[in-house]
Amino acid sequence: MSGETTAATMASPEVETLRFPVRGMTCSSCVNRITRSLKKVDGVSRIRVDLGSETATVTRVRGCASDADLAAAVAAAGYEADLSAAAFVSTDTTGGFLSRLLGRR
Repeated sequence: MSGETTAATMASPEVETLRFPVRGMTCSSCVNRITRSLKKVDGVSRIRVDLGSETATVTRVRGCASDADLAAAVAAAGYEADLSAAAFVSTDTTGGFLSRLLGRR
């Protein structure tokens, strides 16, 4: 079987999404700085930084971008990430926005 490609090896890498608090943000420039810094981390595919809730939501390849990598990127931008308070977010993407809003699948 060596040399053969199986469905398991062809599958895209597993991703996970987590949300964590970020301290020190005061304006949209802060959001932009944090976003740019997190984009530089290998394995990060999606970033949403929310000034109102003072959080960052990051989708990453499992095992590629560590919590320490994310915290270091936020620190490099001049802010403090609290990865000890991180929470995993469901990545269920079945149905569109309206379907999810109306509770349909």
